[in-house]
Amino acid sequence: MSPPTSRLSPRRAPVLVLGHAAATARPGAAALLALMVLIASAIPAGLAIGSGALVGLIADPGRASDAVVVSAAPIVVIIGSLFLLQQVLPAPASAGAEDLGRRMGRIVADRMLTALGRPTAAEHLDHPRTARLVTDINSGLGGSGIRDALVGMVNIGILRGGAISGALIIITYRWWVALALFLAYGYAVLIMSRGFQRMLHSSEGVPDRVRRALYLKDLVPGAAKEVRIFGLADWLLGGYRGEWRQAIEGLRDERRGAWRVGLTGGAAVLAAQVLMFGMLAADLWNGEVSVGQATTLAIGATALHGLNTVTPDLVSIAMAGAVLNQVDRLERWTAGFAGGQGGRPVRFARTIVFEEVGFRYPDSDAWVLRGLNLTLPAGTSTAIVGINGTGKTTLVKLMCGLYTPTEGRILIDGVDLAEADLVLWQRQCAALFQDWVRWGLTIRENVLLGAPAQPDDQEELQRTADLCGLTEVVEALPDGWSTVLSREFGGVDLSGGQWQRVGLCRALWALRAGAGLLVLDEPTAALDVRGESELYNLLLQAAQGKSIVLISHRFSTVRYADQIVVLEDGRVLESGDHQSLLAAQGRYAEMFHVQADRFGEVEATS
Repeated sequence: MSPPTSRLSPRRAPVLVLGHAAATARPGAAALLALMVLIASAIPAGLAIGSGALVGLIADPGRASDAVVVSAAPIVVIIGSLFLLQQVLPAPASAGAEDLGRRMGRIVADRMLTALGRPTAAEHLDHPRTARLVTDINSGLGGSGIRDALVGMVNIGILRGGAISGALIIITYRWWVALALFLAYGYAVLIMSRGFQRMLHSSEGVPDRVRRALYLKDLVPGAAKEVRIFGLADWLLGGYRGEWRQAIEGLRDERRGAWRVGLTGGAAVLAAQVLMFGMLAADLWNGEVSVGQATTLAIGATALHGLNTVTPDLVSIAMAGAVLNQVDRLERWTAGFAGGQGGRPVRFARTIVFEEVGFRYPDSDAWVLRGLNLTLPAGTSTAIVGINGTGKTTLVKLMCGLYTPTEGRILIDGVDLAEADLVLWQRQCAALFQDWVRWGLTIRENVLLGAPAQPDDQEELQRTADLCGLTEVVEALPDGWSTVLSREFGGVDLSGGQWQRVGLCRALWALRAGAGLLVLDEPTAALDVRGESELYNLLLQAAQGKSIVLISHRFSTVRYADQIVVLEDGRVLESGDHQSLLAAQGRYAEMFHVQADRFGEVEATS
């Protein structure tokens, strides 16, 4: 399937994105938070008006002192209450923003995982764009990014709201003075916003550029044996430092220019404020405004500083908005891939047919498979062999509906897999891939996750363990079936061969739950030759009447399959049983004899 080509949503303003996300996450809490911001924003105007009234009252020569005291008392109480509210209100507002921000962070993580897990096919996970989006989102979710951004938005909202309330007071004085102040502050905000946008642009590019640096850093503990044996620590450290230095160079340049932005904006604001206070002083001198009015206007004008306040919160808001935009883009991107539900129900009872199937990975011109024609009869075992890179694993992933053919089609009993209900079809596939998951859970859960909807029947579980030789492993564990298979969580770890039996038991549990197709991609790679032979015999017994597709490089295993398929150059080169392929003296016979001779040499020298 080709990647979706629909246009992704345009980037929205970070404040709008955060506000919408907050309202969606918890509408009641977001509304209460907005109300607290609104009240806090009105306080500067209230203080300005109250202070002007108090000064005007005291400065009135026509009032007796007793009358001034009586009239001033309620004003003082109001001013004190407003001042107290101004000091107290930000604390609960910030606490509410922190709580809501934590919830938003959890929701964003959930949205990302849902977007990645929603498509039934897995091809979107291999696309470079998916990797970039996930890296960007994880970079922003690190630490407490969204929480800090919401707290910052509340703080800046209070400052900007107070500035607007102060500006409304200035309008009552002279509208054009208010306009001049707005233009000056608007210019300062504009150039600062552009500066932060440039910083954000540099920051958005950082995840792409630092991916290699972080990769090199993680290799120091992650590849501990190789690092020490080959003396790679200094090389990795030097590479990490060099990559990191190059990655943040552009961001550093933007930050160096921040002081110039602040100086230019500050000059514009200073000029406007000098105009404002100069005219106000002249009008006060000429008696055109009273002392009380001048006080109100002066305090209102000082509140405008909130418009161009520069804090790290601006960067936090911008980064969090970018993360939310990226989550939205990820959801739209993955929505374009196959959903899988609602198609035709299929059940493998007769054949699986590949008709002229071709496949290539996203952003690649190289064909992994091309012109592949193959028939897999139900109830038989098929082994797929070939040198590395011939598309063996890709073939079984296509068959399981994890990838969609770029061309051609796959028919399950005559039904095109592209039209089938992939969810139901995948429940019929019991697969054990090369990179199967070793869950950090109990050994019981590691097996039962092969069919999580299947009831946990201990007797049935024990019989399944007996079939794949897992019983001895379980009996040797300290807590039996309840032993956690992870040292990280206080449990134990298993050897490669023991883990292989756990994985096979998981696949067999899926068969017992109703799956009809067993897919094994190098199932015995961690076992010796004797263990491989024993385990394969057990599998044949356990999967009687089921269909088996086996990928293996060991011909001692594949020789017992009903059908052996040799892949080369992305298509079927030969097919048949072991004896017929040997008799044909083709590629299979060549590979078989090479491997047989190698084992013969080993036996002769041992």
